[in-house]
Amino acid sequence: MNLFTEPREIELRGYQEDAVERLRDGIRGGCRRQILVAPTGAGKTVMAMHLVKESQRKGARSWFIVDRVALIDQTSDSFADYGIDHGIIQAQHFLTAPEKKTQIASAQTLARRSINDLPDLIIVDEAHCRYKSVRDLVEKLQNAKVIGLTATPFTPGMADDWDGLVNSATVNQLLKMKALAPLKIKACVTPDMQGVKTTRFGEYDEEETGARGTRIIGDVVKTWVQQTRQHFGRPVKTIVFSPSVKHGEELCRQFADAGFNFQQISYLDVSDDDRRAKIAEFRKPDSAIDGLVSCAVLTKGFDVPDVLCGISCRPYRKSFSSHIQEMGRVMRISPGKEFGLWLDHSGNSVSFADDTAWLFEYGVDSLSDAQKRDSEVREPSEQKKATHFCGECGMKMEPRSDVCQACGWERPKRGEIQVVQGELIDLEISTKGAFQPRQGLRAECLNDPRGVWNAALAFCLSNSRKGEEAARRWAYGIWSGVYPGSKLPRGFFDAPCAHDQVQPDQWGLVEREVKRFRKTGRRKAA
Repeated sequence: MNLFTEPREIELRGYQEDAVERLRDGIRGGCRRQILVAPTGAGKTVMAMHLVKESQRKGARSWFIVDRVALIDQTSDSFADYGIDHGIIQAQHFLTAPEKKTQIASAQTLARRSINDLPDLIIVDEAHCRYKSVRDLVEKLQNAKVIGLTATPFTPGMADDWDGLVNSATVNQLLKMKALAPLKIKACVTPDMQGVKTTRFGEYDEEETGARGTRIIGDVVKTWVQQTRQHFGRPVKTIVFSPSVKHGEELCRQFADAGFNFQQISYLDVSDDDRRAKIAEFRKPDSAIDGLVSCAVLTKGFDVPDVLCGISCRPYRKSFSSHIQEMGRVMRISPGKEFGLWLDHSGNSVSFADDTAWLFEYGVDSLSDAQKRDSEVREPSEQKKATHFCGECGMKMEPRSDVCQACGWERPKRGEIQVVQGELIDLEISTKGAFQPRQGLRAECLNDPRGVWNAALAFCLSNSRKGEEAARRWAYGIWSGVYPGSKLPRGFFDAPCAHDQVQPDQWGLVEREVKRFRKTGRRKAA
């Protein structure tokens, strides 16, 4: 912040005011540890700073804990912009001031030192990281109010860390408000991951993944040059997510050979000052750096809104949260930014297509269900690709349309799917695209697959004579008939039924499906 400018006022949007008030309701209701779930770009830090200012006004002590030292300066700059006086808990930092009521610290620093002036309010950024030092601090300070911030509360064990959950706006709501930039997603050439060994956490081994990815680096550079010129008319500020340091080094080398300045940021950086200098240069509107290559460093919390392009080179088997965090780096709004371009060389956009559509539409219901999202192996498939895009020109298909509006290509009937190798595709990130109803169904309620499931469950619980388990299996059969080829997201099969939320058109659809099935059954029996 320029020391000679007036600090900015914190002006909360409507959904932010509502989220803050629900946090206060939770505190009044006895919830000491609450998690605030909000998509990247929804303003979690702004909401947190509002709470910190309120804490300062009351004379209370507050700590804002970031998940890594690299984010200390970025957070401090944000606090300074809004006139929040603060100190920083970090060795030899020029803003060290333990006497101040508000402190910014990293989880790593807290693990290494003992501090006497403990806070009344703790705000934990990227709360899904679950650092032991932070959990120990929260357990120790039984009288402190704790608020965790995250866009992806999918880490196993999170349900044990928090007493309550507050959901702010969903991604699709923020897109409609123009508070986020939409993504144009291109699924590109991806490495063959067959036979790659996995870690004890179920993810691909980093070095082996990097070796596989190195074979297609030429395609990564070529595709970036081609696509940024096509969509923006020029090379644009870009962030790349790399599986290993070696892979990142080779990427930087080949981009340099093509005449572009890409710099790697990794956990092996020898100097914090060098890393700070790279990031500071990258933040400039006229930066000399075309792109930053990140190896497990810039996945979370990194905020450079005018990044127009993201490149995914790190395949994930389970980590849906990492995929969502990475895409979020390109969805922040900036003056003149109409959309972000996402070049997927990992296959993650295909693997997690249905989960992404569901999250963007509905957000998170509960921590116990959310943590299941990172526990299931997903892999890209040609069938899933064919659901989302044109097999001829690679353009996005309209939801429930069998004809491409761009080139007139007609989707083959089931069993006749054609695959065009090596072409770029546009993925549809919406429940309309991911959960396509059976051909011939046109009811408006089909746009809400979650509502259709709830209606099917309500119908079957009301009409089954064989108990709840049989009713749920019956409901799943109905829902699968409406959305053939789609899978009910984790947690919904066992979720409670909201009978009072069933709409007449949803109930009517379920009744017609039951009659159709019974009529078909009688025909087969005859």
